[in-house]
Amino acid sequence: MEIENAKETTQNVVQEVTDSPLSFNGPEQDRDGLWLKFLTLAKWYPKDMPHLEKKLVLKLDLLILVFGCLSFFTKYLDQQAITNAYVSGMEQDLHLTGDDINYITAVFWTSYCTSMIPACYLLTRTRINIALPTMEVLWGLFTFGCAWAQNLSTIYAMRFFVGLCETCSFTGVIYVIGSWYKPGEITRRVALFFIASPLGTMFAGYLQAAAYTNLNNTDGLAGWRGYIVFPDVPHRKRPRFLTPTEHALANSRLKGLIAPSQLTVSRDIFKRVLGRWHWYIFVFHWTLMDQNFTPYSTPFSLYLKAYPDIYSVSRVNTLPTIATAISVIAAVVSSVVADRMRNWWIPSIVISIPVLIGLVLLVIYNVGESGRLAAFIITGFEGAISPLTMSWATIVMANDAEERAVVTASMNAIGQAMAAWTQIFQYPATSAPRFSAGFISNLVTTIAQIVSVGVIAFLARRDERKRAWISSA
Repeated sequence: MEIENAKETTQNVVQEVTDSPLSFNGPEQDRDGLWLKFLTLAKWYPKDMPHLEKKLVLKLDLLILVFGCLSFFTKYLDQQAITNAYVSGMEQDLHLTGDDINYITAVFWTSYCTSMIPACYLLTRTRINIALPTMEVLWGLFTFGCAWAQNLSTIYAMRFFVGLCETCSFTGVIYVIGSWYKPGEITRRVALFFIASPLGTMFAGYLQAAAYTNLNNTDGLAGWRGYIVFPDVPHRKRPRFLTPTEHALANSRLKGLIAPSQLTVSRDIFKRVLGRWHWYIFVFHWTLMDQNFTPYSTPFSLYLKAYPDIYSVSRVNTLPTIATAISVIAAVVSSVVADRMRNWWIPSIVISIPVLIGLVLLVIYNVGESGRLAAFIITGFEGAISPLTMSWATIVMANDAEERAVVTASMNAIGQAMAAWTQIFQYPATSAPRFSAGFISNLVTTIAQIVSVGVIAFLARRDERKRAWISSA
């Protein structure tokens, strides 16, 4: 019922805009250009979406996704660069020993995770178009500082502040995406945002020698551009690149589908969040997923590095990019399927199966060198679970903006915090190349992840039936 009302409201506004003397004039008003036609043919827009609404959504894509993807790309380029630098000479240059690389990673995740929940909640009451670009610039400065680190203590300090400045870059952009788009448009855009992370990982493998030099320039560009183009949420100030008519259309098409954030701090926010199942189940599921990301990242690189007679430094840096390429393809395909089917649990289960197979092979281990390589690579399918889960959570909690901000921030913060310390015990560098504890534990968490998908699907469907019953009563 809410969706039908929203469609009717949008159609009315589009008709008013079309009839208005302030609207676009001329023949272009009634037909799509080549680019819009191509995107419609590619199913990026529904066929029945009005021309003016397509132009609005295209503007939103350019304003939000370009900045968001550049930001996320550089974040993961940076994170993977630490691993690539370690296996390519940093260990010797800075005289690192034992599990120092694990502790460097842990320092980053500690600052990143502990500040995320309060920062993202406050972000719902802040000018996001100012806050996020400012954090981008500061992030670039501290990342650039790593280029001149001469000892382990400096690396620890720089990574701490990098994590602090990065804390809102992920969930902040997700919050903005969930505030501007309809439920049927969210998953593929979240996926496009997400694939910037594996692309960053892939490029880190190829560009590791120049990573530190390029990071600040790349992110500095994204940072200053963000002040100009990145929008706040739709119910606040109109973005400079949207006309008043487009801004009105943006708000009208979301009416009844997405709840706006409040201007004051709600006293009952924790009661609402902790009184519903969303926080508990989504955080649990995301934590499992974060555990299952690990095998095809640093452990894969450390496995390859343990065999210098077989794998050169170049191959150590580039072979893991095959797994990340798989994650990109899987994320795009599964997100399109999820949006078209309006179903998130089936793609999530399908994506989890090759991950499960890969971990079984790694637990067995004695499957030959080719078998182990294949096992590491197919665990890359896990990368598609992120956009599916985050968009699923965003849509399920669309009627409460504050809960959406707190829960999605909690998912990322708690999941990453758990992964930051568990990987020290699961995949210590000194255990390479066979990480028996890590492989077994990830096999268990993958099975649990599949079960949690079923639980979310059951509870979400139960809530839908309850709302339908209330609406019809």
